[in-house]
Amino acid sequence: MMRLATSTLFLCLVSVGALAKDATLSRGHLVVFRTEQSAREHCPNDTIVWANTTSHTLHLRGDNHFAHTRGGFVCESRARAHGYRGPTAHT
Repeated sequence: MMRLATSTLFLCLVSVGALAKDATLSRGHLVVFRTEQSAREHCPNDTIVWANTTSHTLHLRGDNHFAHTRGGFVCESRARAHGYRGPTAHT
């Protein structure tokens, strides 16, 4: 019985570790990726944007805030469904 519990716990930790390599979950269960490539693999037919998870604002590549604020790479349509605004184009 102890072996089964230990094995189950180990599998849970491995699964969480694998998820953490590519993505983290933020409030509202929006999947936020650490790399643009990971986001692109997750949603190949969507625009990849930078989501500022503090202000809930989206930024396009070329924007001064793209990848320079607290947040991560996301699928634009999913971020909008979670209430994120933008994208904005600061110069």
